[in-house]
Amino acid sequence: MKNLIIFSHPHLATSQTHRQLLDEIAELPQVKIHHLEAMYPDGQIDVLAEQQACVKAERIIWQFPLYWHGCPAMLKRWQDDVFERDWAYGSRCALRGKSLQLVVSMAGQGLEYDGGTAVSAENLWYPMLLTANALGLVWQEPLVLRDVEHQPQLQFDRTHQRAIEAFAQQYRDLLMLI
Repeated sequence: MKNLIIFSHPHLATSQTHRQLLDEIAELPQVKIHHLEAMYPDGQIDVLAEQQACVKAERIIWQFPLYWHGCPAMLKRWQDDVFERDWAYGSRCALRGKSLQLVVSMAGQGLEYDGGTAVSAENLWYPMLLTANALGLVWQEPLVLRDVEHQPQLQFDRTHQRAIEAFAQQYRDLLMLI
């Protein structure tokens, strides 16, 4: 398997954006999607199975909507559980040399999202970059879909829909690269 997508979204049923993105990539060859909330509804992650999937992949992708300046809780839980000492780091670095790619949607753009502070949206990825470095993963420039705030009960307008379609094509192209 080339691409292991670790996908976290606690409200996928109401997410037009991520449902469409998953639909666009689900049938691609060499793509395996782990929707954490669906696989582990009780929050108990099968660490060994996740580690084995990571070892088989050439690229690990974390796909998620940005929640309060970070990833959803289940993705953080996955990181905390799966990246064990002496497997992911320490005496053994099982993921060294593999690529780490973020695919993120966010409601605002840059300073708008950051509440008008001087912090750029790119600084939001810094803890994940540090994680990649600590594990020997090769950090890839995040693929970010910005300005997709939407209320679940409302349909996206045509402009938003075109933006999602263009982003989905970028995502498909990215997945075909390795």
